[in-house]
Parts: sequence; structure tokens; C-alpha cells
Amino acid sequence: MIGQFIKKQFLIMIRNKQELLLLLVMPFTLISILGFALTSVMDSKKMDIQAKVAIVEHGNEQEDFEKFANDVKNVQMPDEEKEFLLKQVEKMMPISILKQEILGSKELEPYIQMAEFQPSELEEIRENDKYTVIVEVPEYFSYTLLNHLIFGEKTKPKLSIYVNEGKEITAQFVQELITEFQEQYSLISKLDQAGLNESLELPVAKVKGEMETVTKREPVNSFTYYTVGISVMFVLYLASYISSHALQEKQSNAFHRLLLANVPKNLYMAAIFITSLIIAFFQLSLLYALAAVFYSVKWPDLVSFIIVTLALCVAVGGIGTFLTSLSYRINSDNVSIFFSSGVVSILAFLGGSYFPVSQMSEFMHKLGDMTPNGAGMTAYLKILQGYDLSQFIWPVIYLCLFGFVMFVLSLLVFPKRGEMA
Repeated sequence: MIGQFIKKQFLIMIRNKQELLLLLVMPFTLISILGFALTSVMDSKKMDIQAKVAIVEHGNEQEDFEKFANDVKNVQMPDEEKEFLLKQVEKMMPISILKQEILGSKELEPYIQMAEFQPSELEEIRENDKYTVIVEVPEYFSYTLLNHLIFGEKTKPKLSIYVNEGKEITAQFVQELITEFQEQYSLISKLDQAGLNESLELPVAKVKGEMETVTKREPVNSFTYYTVGISVMFVLYLASYISSHALQEKQSNAFHRLLLANVPKNLYMAAIFITSLIIAFFQLSLLYALAAVFYSVKWPDLVSFIIVTLALCVAVGGIGTFLTSLSYRINSDNVSIFFSSGVVSILAFLGGSYFPVSQMSEFMHKLGDMTPNGAGMTAYLKILQGYDLSQFIWPVIYLCLFGFVMFVLSLLVFPKRGEMA
């Protein structure tokens, strides 16, 4: 019997061919527009970052080294070890490394312009909006740091970093470089502070200037990103489309004839759920097929792709049945209209369909993954980057649970026989 209901629902859905065709064609049109428009932004091989960094030193690092060398001469250890230690330390002077091998490296030369100033100029450059970051090095910084790391002195020196609030992105870029430098340099603390010997060697603290993704996976291009982003957004519109057409059955008294035939509401809602799932799967499959042909969006793991698509369709089916129940209860399609005109846009924003919201903050990233479209998008992008299904199984489970929870809620919200208007 359920097969006949599904067939009936299909006939109702395809009755308005123009609206259904719009749901299938419009996403591809938007992918084309956004893909071409934002290619230069998302596919750029070169970062559009120009940071000006000012360094103000209150002391002299060479004098710090000489002072540290005098201290080493008074330490009780063989002369050979003293000589070895000083040779290694001379190569590891922190501010020299920061200026020459980090901020002044050839790899970062296109992105960072570094300038050095006297302490008397500090206030002037702080008032100058030209500089992205100002690094203030206190007196005896290197001397204090070396004593802390090598001889275990409790005093820890600190750099003062002033950030231009009007240049957040470039400032964050420089801050991350300095933070990484500090973390790399802290490896020196692994020295055996109880005593040095010739087999012990200081690690070279050098931060490479190469730009790469955190996971070292291939980044997706603009067409790939918006193929996924727009598809998971438009599949949500399908839920409101289905619920509005299901309501027409009630308004045309077709549903009342089903009631007279004692058709269980569970069976009727299951038919809407399965119909929504099948049409959503067809919509996504068609869209990704077109993207594969025209924009070379290829899926490295088809099995994972099908599993994620089915999970997303389960979520859409759950939303479709829930909207149908609400529409039946209030006897109006205002719920479907509100969902398609407002809620979908909000979900699309949170889920990252317009731009990668995960780059805004960790909170936004987690919030986006709680939306059905965001969870689906995360799983799709993981596939495209070559991850195994086991590495993104949670979004798949979440989508299935979300769909079934929405289906159960739709059964609870659906009006009983005596409540039908």
C-alpha cells in the first residue's frame, strides 16, 4: 500500500513542473555565477596579505650574548663543554632568528615588511596607523631567556606585542608566526639542565614560511566549494516545496477521502518522508552530475558520497514531514513560506553555503555543524579532500538521527482525526 501512496505523492509533486524544474536548475546557475565570480578569491595561489612589522629593541642582543658567555665561564663544567655550549647558543640567539629567519625570511618577503626602530621612537610608531604589529623587545630579553632555558632560572622574559585593531587579518597572521616561533624555540627547554655533554645538541628553531592547510590536504577550489554549498542549501527548499504541495491535498479534500478509507496517518507521513528522500536524492545526484561534467567536480569515493547523500536526504525527508504536520495543524502554508523565505537563508549562512564560517571562530564552526546542511557540507568536503568515511562518520550519524527525530516529531504534531479543520 505504501508504494501506491509514494506514487501518488510523486504525481502531486511533478504536477507543477515549472517550480520543480526551478529547484533543479537554479542551484546549478548559482554555482556557475559564484564559482566564476569568486575564483580569484578562493583559488588564489598567493595570499593577499601585506603586513608591516616594527621591531623596537631596548637592549643589544650581542651584549646579552657576551654577558651570558661570562656567566658560562663561571659554571663548573669542563672547558670543552663550555665552548660547545657557547657555539650552539651563538647560533640560537632568539631575536636574531626572529628577524632574519622568520619575519625577514625570503619565503615571507612578499607578505611582510619589517623595520627596526629605536626605543625613543616607540610612541610615535604606536600612534602611526601604518604598522600592523609592533614587537617591543625588553632589555636583556635574550640573556634572561637563555638563563631560563639552559640554567633553569625562574624569570621568564616577555615580548610586548602591539596589534593594529584595524588590520585584524594581517595582525593575526603575524601573531601566529610569532607564536609558532616561540613554541619552536621552547624546544630548547628539553636540554638536560643538570648537565650538558657533547652528545647533546640544541635543536634548530626555524619556522618555515610555506603556506599550507593545517591537515596538508588539497584545498577545494571555488567551484567545488559552491557546488557543495549551494546544493545543501537548495535541497532544504525541497522540504518546503513538498510540505506546501502536501497541504493542497487537504485543501482539495483528497486527504479527507484517505481518512474515510481509514488510512493510518503513520503510513501517510511515511509516504511523504520517502517521497521527499527520493526527490532530494535525485536533485543532488543531478546537480553533482552536472558539476562533474562542466566543472570537473569529481568524487574520489563514490560509496562515501552515496552514504552522505542518503543521510542528508533522510534529514530533508524529516524536515519535509515536520513542515507538513505543522501546515496541517494550522491549516496554512505560512510555515512553509516562512521556512523557505527566512529559515533556509539563516541555515545556509550558519552552515557555510555562502562562505567558510569555520574560519570565523570555533564556536561558529560547531554551530554550523549542528545544522543539517552544515553537517552535510562538512561530510561532502571531507570526501573531496580524500578523507575516509570513518573520519567523518559523526556528521552522517547526526543527519540520520536528525531526520528520524524530525519524523517522530511530525507524527506527534500531526493533528488527530477529530482536530482536522
